[in-house]
Amino acid sequence: MIARLKVDIPIKALGHVNSYAIIDDEGFLLVDPGMYWADGFRSLAAELRRAGLSLRGLRAIVVTHFHVDHATAAPVLAELAGSEVLMGPRDLEVVRRGFREYFRDVTETFLHYGVPREEVKAMEEVHPVPRLGDVYDELAAVARPVGEGESIGLGDGELKVLELPGHTPGHIALLQGVTAVVGDVLLNGITPNVVADSPDPRRDPLGDYLRTLERVSSLGLSSAMPGHGEPIGSPSARARELMAHHEERLRLVKSLLDAPRTLYYVARNLRWRTSAASWDDMSPYERYFAVGEALAHLKHLEAVGEVEEMTAGGEVSFRLA
Repeated sequence: MIARLKVDIPIKALGHVNSYAIIDDEGFLLVDPGMYWADGFRSLAAELRRAGLSLRGLRAIVVTHFHVDHATAAPVLAELAGSEVLMGPRDLEVVRRGFREYFRDVTETFLHYGVPREEVKAMEEVHPVPRLGDVYDELAAVARPVGEGESIGLGDGELKVLELPGHTPGHIALLQGVTAVVGDVLLNGITPNVVADSPDPRRDPLGDYLRTLERVSSLGLSSAMPGHGEPIGSPSARARELMAHHEERLRLVKSLLDAPRTLYYVARNLRWRTSAASWDDMSPYERYFAVGEALAHLKHLEAVGEVEEMTAGGEVSFRLA
């Protein structure tokens, strides 16, 4: 049995994260317990009570990916319950290297591609990661990796682990028959964000994500349990919709390259799904994800040979190949 727990998070655009209790006769596994935040812990406790569960029955915590709203409640809960924490090996590698350093790599990448320093500084000031560095250090200390093809025992059955990179480098999902708990690989009504985190030409997170969507579309799933929003009744169709969305975004990015353009120009001139009327009205937090996603699309076009980088006068820009 899978129980959906709607756990509050302090991210206005999302409101809550879906945590899942996967229950058997011996207890339960908890997937994505939420964010290190007092009201979040209270919300999770209330949802567990509503489902007739308590931490006494918690056998293990599974983190689908390292984002703050999914992962950072895990170390405290693991300590309280005496349970283990499992996450994908590639995401765990990033966390063990130091999550403050990872976030710094992202913002340094933005600076490398010419995003104004004051813009990046504003992003750093509002993003929760710098304030939760110690929590990520605790996560690195308690988590162990679980990867592609491994199984997690559950009563008379088991959960199969799938590695589905793109949204993060080491995102995982849990497969039980024709149902999967998919984290942020698939979402209803919104598109999972894909952020480029390095100028390294070998890194193509959008390419990873498109391959993940292709794989998900071929799994024959009857339902998917996402990290936000309602369950997805046609996962294959939703995966194809997201693939089409990104193909259209790639076309729009190319249409902006009528001359060599900077990352900042592309990000400012793409349309974003936000209540803000213009780029200037967007919050620094929204701009962080917009810049990262614009760069992911540019880097994918570079990876497939349709766009190339050029440097002139110390400024990096992109042009059609």
